[in-house]
Amino acid sequence: MLSLFEKSILVLFIAFFLLFSGCIQTSKSEITIGLQNTPSSAIVLVAAEKGFFAQNGLDVKLEDFTAGKFALQAFLSGSVDLAVAGDVPIVLATMQGNDFYVLVQTVESTQENPVIVLDDFIEGPKEYFLKTKRKLTTSIGGTPEFYTYNFLKYYEIPEDQVEIIAQKPEEMVAAFVASSVDAMSIFEPYPTLSEDLLPGKTKRFEIPSKVYSPLYVLAANKVWVDKNPEKAVDLLNALVLAEKFIEKNPAESQKIVAQKTKFSEELIRSIWSQYTIKAVITERLLEYWNAEAVWAIETGKVNEIVPLDFEILLRKDLLNQARGD
Repeated sequence: MLSLFEKSILVLFIAFFLLFSGCIQTSKSEITIGLQNTPSSAIVLVAAEKGFFAQNGLDVKLEDFTAGKFALQAFLSGSVDLAVAGDVPIVLATMQGNDFYVLVQTVESTQENPVIVLDDFIEGPKEYFLKTKRKLTTSIGGTPEFYTYNFLKYYEIPEDQVEIIAQKPEEMVAAFVASSVDAMSIFEPYPTLSEDLLPGKTKRFEIPSKVYSPLYVLAANKVWVDKNPEKAVDLLNALVLAEKFIEKNPAESQKIVAQKTKFSEELIRSIWSQYTIKAVITERLLEYWNAEAVWAIETGKVNEIVPLDFEILLRKDLLNQARGD
């Protein structure tokens, strides 16, 4: 039987233990970033590998996904704290009522999403798709679907000439190589990988980059950013350092991306020029978002439409602090 004094000591000990444990949990600062496992995430991959996050006082963990829309889904469900995703999934999520910030583009521009077809010696894309109805595989709800939409529109190819098949990127390569589909519209490195697997048997069609070329952004929890703006700036500082490193050390950066993505250095090197890797926010991003909103409404991708002022997503002020502007 414990004495009153002993009971008091025990209560104080338990109270101290709980308080101390709570302090430890509260001080936990690990940040998880979900990202697409391709060169579009190079600036984040390099920032992590070269210690730029740690240099800015951040404990960052990366979780990779085969597509940005899957990273964004994990972000919206709370499985990761931030996510690198394409411009299209961001628009769809926003129009569906999700509330978050976009801190930065992970690339200034890309030229990474061609349409690859099994070559049957036809010169142009319109002639290829008009010859017979084609099966085309793409990623529904992601940037490749919007690229496909613009591709068909630009080359005046009727929609009924194309059977759209939804697959994951890795599934597309297998289907294309097996001739289960005639064409694929997906981001790199999957088009180049498919060409390498079928040397001399494919043809690459593209639309001008001014029409559409996918962009990628970093989405962040709004509550976290509002409560921790200094940490958001630290995160962006790390990306600015990574941008400068990539510019000065392209070969080492390519090696890092190859190691992180598990694609060969040769493959990464062959597509590297398709990306302009900078931590920026461009006017092109808002132009794309507005065009994608119209597309989403016209195609019935959203049931309820929230106000379409996409600029409220952007925290240019935090990026300006990081860049010293």
